[in-house]
Amino acid sequence: MHNVKLEKELTVTTANEPGVLGRVLGTLANAGVNLKALCAYSEKDRGTFLLVTSNAEKAKKSLQAIGYDVTANDVVTVLIDDRIGAGAEIGALLGNAIIDINYCYGSSAELGKALLVFQTTDNKKALETLE
Repeated sequence: MHNVKLEKELTVTTANEPGVLGRVLGTLANAGVNLKALCAYSEKDRGTFLLVTSNAEKAKKSLQAIGYDVTANDVVTVLIDDRIGAGAEIGALLGNAIIDINYCYGSSAELGKALLVFQTTDNKKALETLE
């Protein structure tokens, strides 16, 4: 039904300071790792980045090598048509399957597709529901 994958998401913890976005993304670029999805926010003196990349292990090693705390967990990614209501349909499918969403984020570049990232209480069931 949809282009759905179980992927690794990296959680990168940094200091909250000017230039950290450039350092994190520059480190990925220098390692030859493509960024597929990004969510970033700060709280007080800490920055948090949620990253889905083309090579999670390589990204993790390169970010750890420059001193960042990096953990990995499973997420479900869904590539959908970029149209009104497409995200609502995904939410309804997960809700009807009684899958609780811990968090999600997504983006569209208005090129016909949008990428949604979900971390749920049952990623395997979410993957099966959306396939």
